[in-house]
Amino acid sequence: MFRTLYVGFKLLPRVLMLRHYRRLTLENKKVDEKEIEKEAEKMLNALVSLGPAFIKLGQILSVHSDLLPEAYLKVLSRLQDNVPPAPWEEVYEEIKEDLGDELLKRLNINPNPIASASIAQVYLAELDGKKVVLKVNRPNIKKEVEEDIKVMKILVPFLKYIFDESFYESAKAIIDDFSSRIFDEMDFTKEEFYMRKIKEELNFPDVKIPQPIYATKRVLIMEYVKSYKVTSEEAKKIIPPDTLSYKVFRTFMVMLLEKEYFHADPHPGNIGVNDEGNLVLYDFGMVGKMDKDTRNKLVRAYVALTRLDGIELVKVLDELGAIQPEADRELLAKGIELFLKTFQGVTPETLEVEDFISAANEVFYRFPLRLPQKLVLYIRTTSTLGGTCITIYPEFNFFSNLVKLIEDEDLVIPALIDQVKDTLSSFVRKFRTSLLERPVIERKNNTRGEYYLSLGIAILSILSYIFTKDVTLALLLIIFALIIKK
Repeated sequence: MFRTLYVGFKLLPRVLMLRHYRRLTLENKKVDEKEIEKEAEKMLNALVSLGPAFIKLGQILSVHSDLLPEAYLKVLSRLQDNVPPAPWEEVYEEIKEDLGDELLKRLNINPNPIASASIAQVYLAELDGKKVVLKVNRPNIKKEVEEDIKVMKILVPFLKYIFDESFYESAKAIIDDFSSRIFDEMDFTKEEFYMRKIKEELNFPDVKIPQPIYATKRVLIMEYVKSYKVTSEEAKKIIPPDTLSYKVFRTFMVMLLEKEYFHADPHPGNIGVNDEGNLVLYDFGMVGKMDKDTRNKLVRAYVALTRLDGIELVKVLDELGAIQPEADRELLAKGIELFLKTFQGVTPETLEVEDFISAANEVFYRFPLRLPQKLVLYIRTTSTLGGTCITIYPEFNFFSNLVKLIEDEDLVIPALIDQVKDTLSSFVRKFRTSLLERPVIERKNNTRGEYYLSLGIAILSILSYIFTKDVTLALLLIIFALIIKK
């Protein structure tokens, strides 16, 4: 009870100020940017002071442009969970309990950690004379997080008396998802699975992932792979910065758009370059999973963005569950088209990602949009990835490289097929509904010539897309073929 009261009193002033700024923004009233940034800093400091669970929650909130103003997103995106290490004696007891005397005899562990975060600490060691790395949960971390998750769930219902219904429902969904996801990050048997799975799926010869050796829920032993931090001068001497930034971008975006699992924390500390010029990926505690249908829809969203196609973008956002049920789709499409018009005449090569993200955050905040939970890790990953690539090479352009990647990996064709399937499904649903309303008169003069004509037009639609890259024309031809066949 004391912890709940403490957290409540610590966060209440910050929550009330957030409500104040949210109301001003939604009512289109002027907001002092410096004032809101100062308040966002206070929110950050409050979360840090409350410990690991709230730091992790802040990192998740840093991509929720449907809940927080732009200034809050920028400030919370700086949240780091580097903390002083726990005493070695306490950590050693945990290692001993999980590994047992037999395995412990084969290990020689350096008691000085090479990294210390809010969830785990990392140590160098030797196993049978071979260099390895030990990742160990901080002592009592699970119990601490469990208590704070209970506190969050007690306090969340009070938000309905402070904010609008939409904010409350979104916040509740975030806490529910977060309360299970954070425990996954603490379970090193799951991290071992993700390491093996991503290594198998990615299969890039120039990307190295340490081989896991042994794992319990609290201790992970893995192969030691030496590398230089991806943003270091040593790394840039091995691979030129422009090449290195695209290599990092391609590796993570291929995971996001083509593979089932993706590494969801591409900050510079988790990526290295070895002497042979290979990328080395570390820390698989935060991993996302995405189905093929969602991946195809995201490619469609990217294509719509690069072509400034507001109607298609709204359609995809609706299919992804990113639009509030009560929202007027037609009005929303007009609003987003106006937003995209501000980028007319801007090519992917000249579009600044920071300007676009800032504008997109504003749209999500003002319009009846919501960030689906299945996309939270995805958005966080792309945001972190963009920042890492720009740190490596300041002239890195996210959108021009995105266009290049989509073309290089031939991702548009599967997305087009997905779009056609969705259009056909919608057409079939409407057609079946029409059967309930009136009898269908069977056509007796349906000739073989009509069949071949419709087939020819369908083939023509595919060829037209290949040569013109015009999705709209291809779809119109397909619909025309279906009308003739009918």
